[in-house]
Amino acid sequence: MKDKKILITGGLGFIGRTLLEALITQKCGAKLYAIDIKDMPKDAELLRDNVDFQRLDIRDEIAVKKYIKNNNFDGIVHLAAVSRVVDAEKDKQNCIETNFKGTQYIAEAAAENPDCWMIFGSSREVYGEQNVLPVAENAELLPMNIYGFYKLEGERIVKSTVKRNCILRFSNVYGNDYDIPTRVIPAFVRTAMSGGEITLEGGSQVIDFTHINDTVQAIIKCMQMLDSKRFESDIIHVLPGVANKITDIIDILREMGFRFSVKVNPPRNYDVQRFVGDPSHLRETLGNVAVTDLRTGIKKLLKYINVRPTN
Repeated sequence: MKDKKILITGGLGFIGRTLLEALITQKCGAKLYAIDIKDMPKDAELLRDNVDFQRLDIRDEIAVKKYIKNNNFDGIVHLAAVSRVVDAEKDKQNCIETNFKGTQYIAEAAAENPDCWMIFGSSREVYGEQNVLPVAENAELLPMNIYGFYKLEGERIVKSTVKRNCILRFSNVYGNDYDIPTRVIPAFVRTAMSGGEITLEGGSQVIDFTHINDTVQAIIKCMQMLDSKRFESDIIHVLPGVANKITDIIDILREMGFRFSVKVNPPRNYDVQRFVGDPSHLRETLGNVAVTDLRTGIKKLLKYINVRPTN
């Protein structure tokens, strides 16, 4: 990717910022650009010194298309989104305008350059509740919430608009302090740290958690393969393929010495209760990248937020 112009949308988000930092530290050689709806934080010196950043709202069609046309990118990694199911449910219109229309604007602008490739950050939510686990990429797509529905619509837009593309379906990414504090694992960890009460929404969920470092390395390998024209279009899971119970997080934190209470609420009607993905295609295409087990991943997160067990 040497000297190529690469845009990361959502570049200040959890995955986007981690990806940019990895590309910089690994000396990828590309000219890195990023857009985000937020301002560059003061503590982001690495990004400030190495990334051409612009604050931009992807819901603004005119601004988005003008920016992409003027820069004539070689590749785009589209990560900007309303990134949580609960947030999408609370503000459905924002989810539509961001995850659907924003993706459409970016894909249409990217397609103006026939040599520009595009990676779309999708989600395991496009599958909804599946009867057969693990789930392969060719399973029937049955999203059961607005987030999953518009991620699927985003996939369709990218596949039909941009010739060289890859859909990466992420699954419950976690692992550093750029994450949203109210997501499951960071919320549980911070509550355990304070000795508070962890709330389970149902408590019987089975989830395929994916560490952020594994996620980022998969994205980078996909970027390299698209850039070198190893494939033209694909859909790939980014996940380890491990069935973790939601209560496994609680067991791990207690084994680490944290003391806290647990409250169990009824399950929410928009939450998928069981999902485990098949990582076979990931490993065949991008290598053995999603390898961090849940216990190791939680230990890494504790180091990021500088916490130690109480005994």
